[in-house]
Amino acid sequence: MVHKSKKLTAVYALIMDLPLSILITLISLVLAGNLAAPMFIRMAILAYVITFFVNFLPAPKWGFDFAIKHSKPGTFKFGLLLNLVVAAVFVVILDLIMTAVGVLVFGGGTFQMYIVSVLGGFVPCYVPTLIIAMLWNGPADKMSRAIVGEPMPEIPTSF
Repeated sequence: MVHKSKKLTAVYALIMDLPLSILITLISLVLAGNLAAPMFIRMAILAYVITFFVNFLPAPKWGFDFAIKHSKPGTFKFGLLLNLVVAAVFVVILDLIMTAVGVLVFGGGTFQMYIVSVLGGFVPCYVPTLIIAMLWNGPADKMSRAIVGEPMPEIPTSF
């Protein structure tokens, strides 16, 4: 797994996370039955900020390490396995934090309501996150590398 600079990671996060934050916020608020514009704006901004910082976790390395054990780099299976892990990290963190804010802070709910909401929101948020990761990762990476001027690394095809 090739290391990205912090600058590249930040620019990548700004590009990659916008559609992710919007979609996850929409899904979460629809599930909660609270798709009001003010709540959407607050929660979308919160999701965007959270995902920006989550990008600095080594989730891509964890995904790479998992994928390399079960597939060959450059294959669809490799990309899917890598993104299964990365999407899981993003959704777990987003689900825990955003549900806490939505249910406990804004909603005045109980801890039991929070747990039920976290569990109920994971799969509906995970599947679209995985799809976004699979479709948007490549273009976001290319755009961020063009902006920063950091070349695409050579990825070995055998390990």
